[in-house]
Amino acid sequence: MTATTLQDAQVREFVLSTLAGEMNVPIDRDKITDDSPIGTSGIDLESLSLVELTLRLEREFEVKIPDTDIEAIGAMTLGQLAADIVRRKAAQ
Repeated sequence: MTATTLQDAQVREFVLSTLAGEMNVPIDRDKITDDSPIGTSGIDLESLSLVELTLRLEREFEVKIPDTDIEAIGAMTLGQLAADIVRRKAAQ
C-alpha cells in the first residue's frame, strides 16, 4: 500500500472531525459507528448540512460527487459513505 492510497478510516475521521469541529453538528463521537446513518435516526444531517459535507468531501479528497448523488449519501451509513468516497477516488 502506498501513502497516497485513501483509506476508509481517513474519510471517517475527516467526516467526524468536520461535523464536530467545523460544522458544529452536535455528535457524540463515542456513539457513532460505521453503522450510524448519515441522515435520520443517526447523525441526523438535514439537507443543507448534507450538501455542505458533500462539498467539503469533494474539496478534501478531490472527488466529484454529482448533485444527484447527495440524497443517496443521506441514506448511507458512515461506513458506506467512507467506502463510497474511497471508491470514487480510486475510479479517477
